[in-house]
Amino acid sequence: MKGKRLLAALMAGAMALGMTACSGSGGGSSSGGGGNSGGGSSASDFPSKSVTIIMPWSLGGGPDTIARQVASYGDKYLGVPVIVENKTGGAGTIAMNAALQAADDGYTMVVANGPLFSLTPSFQNVNYTLDDITPLIGMRTTEFVVLTNSKSGLASIDDLKAYAAKGNTIKYATTGGPGNDSYTMISVLFKKLGIPAEAIPYDGGQDAINALSGGHVDVAIGSPPVYRDYVINGEFNCLGTFIPDGIDVDGIGHIPSFKDQGIDVEFTGMDYFAVRSSVSDDAKAKLTEFIQKVYADEDFQKFMADLGMEAWPATEDEIKSMISDQTEAMKAYIPLLK
Repeated sequence: MKGKRLLAALMAGAMALGMTACSGSGGGSSSGGGGNSGGGSSASDFPSKSVTIIMPWSLGGGPDTIARQVASYGDKYLGVPVIVENKTGGAGTIAMNAALQAADDGYTMVVANGPLFSLTPSFQNVNYTLDDITPLIGMRTTEFVVLTNSKSGLASIDDLKAYAAKGNTIKYATTGGPGNDSYTMISVLFKKLGIPAEAIPYDGGQDAINALSGGHVDVAIGSPPVYRDYVINGEFNCLGTFIPDGIDVDGIGHIPSFKDQGIDVEFTGMDYFAVRSSVSDDAKAKLTEFIQKVYADEDFQKFMADLGMEAWPATEDEIKSMISDQTEAMKAYIPLLK
């Protein structure tokens, strides 16, 4: 009888120990922290798994090219792999929604731009505001240039006017539709010139450039990473830029602004890395520090120089201030497109 009591006592003790071990193993519900728990790891353990950068635009465009280069330094400066995931469409809103639906644990960044907040809401119903994200650090300023194929004989704004005066409608490639910055600015340019023109949207900058190279459109808009080599090789002409003071591109030289050519249209865009605003301050700081280290890397700086660009390490406040200025400037352009 005593043996049976002893066996029962031992079994009860073993069951109690098992239950204690299970309750502390991390299985089932977490012990607090909600979406900031990072899968049960503490803030000091961040990051303990790969980080994803959601990219609103297609492969091969300027921001995609830069983001992928930044991601390649993940193991070196963040200690974990960083991957880029393209979610295109909706003038960037599909990617933004995906980023805001992801867990707010710091493992998802998104590349955003100003027009997602300064322009797109005027053309689409969006379910986000600037308060939903925290810009971590700038990526680049967007130096849009209007381009033509050298074989077309359209080498200047005056050539475009003469071409249109003959009854031709200019077909121009954009990297999106209404709500997209490139679409808006090149469309406004033709409105200001009084030239009949038809927009042909493409998924990304490289697709637009390919269309121009193949003679499928008369005009395209692009930024240095995608058009620079074509201009250096003599395949494309630069008609002008929306940057008020013009730009200097290595290997090309000075590209004048449209404002300098007497056309009242200007725009300075930007891309930047961001996370959900509810991500912990610790994770935000570590992600920002990671990108700062990449920007300081000599090999990365050479990579950017080869694209004819520099990284734009703007702070959260600087980015938000620029978005505010851009929102005000867009009020003069939006009515032209509606």
